[in-house]
Amino acid sequence: MTTDQMKSAVKRHRPAAILGGVAGLVVLLGWVGYVIVSTPARPEIETAKASEVIAYISNSRGLQRLPEIEQQQFLQRWKAHVEQPKNKEALRHCFDQLSDRERKQFTETISKYLKRTFMDDARHFGQLTDPAEQYGFLQKKLAEGHQQLLFIKEVAGAFKGDIGGREEFNQWVLSHTTAKERVIGERYVEALKRVALQARKEARAGNAASPG
Repeated sequence: MTTDQMKSAVKRHRPAAILGGVAGLVVLLGWVGYVIVSTPARPEIETAKASEVIAYISNSRGLQRLPEIEQQQFLQRWKAHVEQPKNKEALRHCFDQLSDRERKQFTETISKYLKRTFMDDARHFGQLTDPAEQYGFLQKKLAEGHQQLLFIKEVAGAFKGDIGGREEFNQWVLSHTTAKERVIGERYVEALKRVALQARKEARAGNAASPG
């Protein structure tokens, strides 16, 4: 092909190339616009409605798009918020209004958070070798467990099945783990049980020794 023929071919195909590029740009901009529109803004927990927070958690482009540490921080703040009596009724009402799809997305997100928190604690316990450190860690987690159970009680309405007590919650988490995770989790659960039993015995002994 001569130089003149090449120039002629380029001229003939240039409009098609330009149109193709424009079409591709339109598609790209449309996709970017869709992502922007379909990505919900992060709600201010203290001022947002319960339905807005639930929608953000349930949306696959909401909470789940944040880095893991930010997800945890958001849910920790929300946990403290929903534990306040004035916010509980609004949350329960919101759960009653959820569609099956929203409920499924919400429970999947919260399940990941609860399981991740539990397994992080179980792995940390498994790395401790000093009995005193193990005991101190377990005592701390038992003390924190009350607040965790309050949170679970508030969100349990979105789940099918009972995960509202310590034993039920532990068994629920273990039933949603891999075989390898279950070994780590079961060791941690058994250690928690031993320390909790010892604490109850000490409490009973203290009450019996108290003057009546």
